[in-house]
Amino acid sequence: MAKIELTDFVRYGELFEIYGKLLSQDRQKIMRQYFDFNMTLAEISKEKQITRQAVLDSISKACQKLDEYENTLHLLERKNKLIKILSDLKNKDSLKEIKQKVDEILGDI
Repeated sequence: MAKIELTDFVRYGELFEIYGKLLSQDRQKIMRQYFDFNMTLAEISKEKQITRQAVLDSISKACQKLDEYENTLHLLERKNKLIKILSDLKNKDSLKEIKQKVDEILGDI
């Protein structure tokens, strides 16, 4: 992973929010610095006294782990689906439509 695109940056930030506690303490700190505090590789490497490549490797491995967790558990996918269903639910007029959406939600649990 040479560079994280903006859409990936947002996605990995969301995955880190969900699965971050499953990573090692060291990787959590690096990921927090990179995603939450928007620190550069150089800033993180200087603080941790490691190379920028080591920081990048740590971020890449953490992102791979986050992808593995999501591919297994699908929590972000379920969260996004639930948000969409609830947003749609706000716009329903009839009780029948609302009940159908609630049944859809309950069927996914």
